[in-house]
Amino acid sequence: MTTTRTIPNAWEVKTLPDIFYEQPEIAEDAIVQEITLDRIKRLLWQRYGGRADVFIAGMVYVAYDKSNGNKRVQPDCFISFDVDAEAIRWRLPNYWLWEAGKAPDFVMEVGSPNTAQNDLGPKRDLYAEMGVKEYWLFDPADGDIYGQPMQGLRLVDGEYQPIDTQIGEDESLTSHSALLHLDFYYHEGEFDVLDPDTGSTIDELTIAHEDLRQIHERLDLERETSLAERQARLAAEAENASLREQLRRLQEQ
Repeated sequence: MTTTRTIPNAWEVKTLPDIFYEQPEIAEDAIVQEITLDRIKRLLWQRYGGRADVFIAGMVYVAYDKSNGNKRVQPDCFISFDVDAEAIRWRLPNYWLWEAGKAPDFVMEVGSPNTAQNDLGPKRDLYAEMGVKEYWLFDPADGDIYGQPMQGLRLVDGEYQPIDTQIGEDESLTSHSALLHLDFYYHEGEFDVLDPDTGSTIDELTIAHEDLRQIHERLDLERETSLAERQARLAAEAENASLREQLRRLQEQ
């Protein structure tokens, strides 16, 4: 049974860094990064965002040092289970690790040339030290940034171990997140999130479009069948009328 906890206000240092008041410059590769980030983040929100015991966020700072509130890291997306999500939201702009009572369980980074070295080095080490159970790296540049398009890491005895990736006959990549019970999928520049029980996308929008397409195909088939049946009926009626006319003429003779 999942329980939630009340989060006390336990700051010791409440100073906020200047970055909260400055407008950061947009990186040249941010648009490419955002396309991938927005899709995966939207699908994770779709699956977990409505639960009161799950906090999911993108571009929120995680403050991890109780003695200094300015020590923080900003994942592209993270998920924490078994927490009081509403209480955490009231204490934003930071996810105060000591108030939430735990580190995020899942962290996702989407690569850009400006962030790759940090994602593969200092951030990875920090997430392991914090106790983040799964750390995932997605590369919108087909592996040019991280060395591979998609990589999952699972925390084992304080160190990250790679999660197996399956290569399909079409060169697609699939990796399983045991934590989320989801499969991450990559093929020809496109990322998706799959239900491992069905192998199909969890994207409700894609599913709705596919359902609509199938409905249209069925209606088209029904219309074609109805038209063919009507044409056949008219042809039969015309043939019957012709035969009746021939019979009438024979009788007159």
